[in-house]
Amino acid sequence: MTDAPHKGLLDLCVLGDFQVVRDGALLDLPPSRKTRALLAYLAVTGKAHQRERLCEIFWDIPDDPRGALRWSLSKIRQVLGEDEPALVADRNTVSLKLGTDYARLLPLVKADLSMASTEELEAVAGSIRGDFLADLSLERCFEYEAWRAGVASEVEIAELGMLRELIERLAGERRRR
Repeated sequence: MTDAPHKGLLDLCVLGDFQVVRDGALLDLPPSRKTRALLAYLAVTGKAHQRERLCEIFWDIPDDPRGALRWSLSKIRQVLGEDEPALVADRNTVSLKLGTDYARLLPLVKADLSMASTEELEAVAGSIRGDFLADLSLERCFEYEAWRAGVASEVEIAELGMLRELIERLAGERRRR
């Protein structure tokens, strides 16, 4: 990873293996799975979290959880580069305001899919590259795993609904020809 600021649009991809992309190029991510999972968790939830709560979710008590959180946040800032201001961290809370491919899927989760355009459904369905955060399981972080599994189920249900809707539409178009 370089220390130079990154240029261009940053996109966090969580629908499959976790990736951070800037202008179509994959960025190097920190080697720590917990740091990558923390970055994904903050981006997907899109809200402020208490530092203490993040420490409970991601780090064991015998470790120095606050120190580990500070270290992880410094690594996340390096990944974000020029988008670093999107990470807001004060003494008590941490939040990240960046878009993800999951955020583009979210409006379709509970929507009437018959109202969405075929192009929109194809684009969102095409962005799903696999299971939600497929490469970021943390077996010993039970709360994180429960959250990840819940969102993965939601994504899978939404994907099946979109595919069903697309199949019905495309089958109907063939009949008209």
